[in-house]
Amino acid sequence: MRFRVLAAVPFIAISLLGCSSSGGAGNSSATTPANATVVTAIDGIAWDAKSYTATLVNGEVTIAAKNNSSLPHDLHLIDANNVDVGLALDIKNKGDVDSKSVRLAPGTYQVICTIAGHANMKATLTVK
Repeated sequence: MRFRVLAAVPFIAISLLGCSSSGGAGNSSATTPANATVVTAIDGIAWDAKSYTATLVNGEVTIAAKNNSSLPHDLHLIDANNVDVGLALDIKNKGDVDSKSVRLAPGTYQVICTIAGHANMKATLTVK
């Protein structure tokens, strides 16, 4: 009986490794679109910069969130009226990248992470 249990261990480990990828649409890729404004989560529960600039292309900007931290993060944009603009990027694992294009008006937006305990993850995005 002991041999059967030990023989199953490598198969269980391989099965678990197959389940450990981040999955989900767009967040397991390590690449970013060429025209994206990249916002990177870093250790210390922070973004890699206090401000970012994005340029409108046909009325849209492309934002890419990258996770260089060992913690999960998300990225939301908040407009001047304190309203979430509907952009939600999930970067749960170190190395994850998620990107999306969103139609925005020129102006200033707040970049935040909504995960509990990550309230200090705030930056400014200026859209031109």
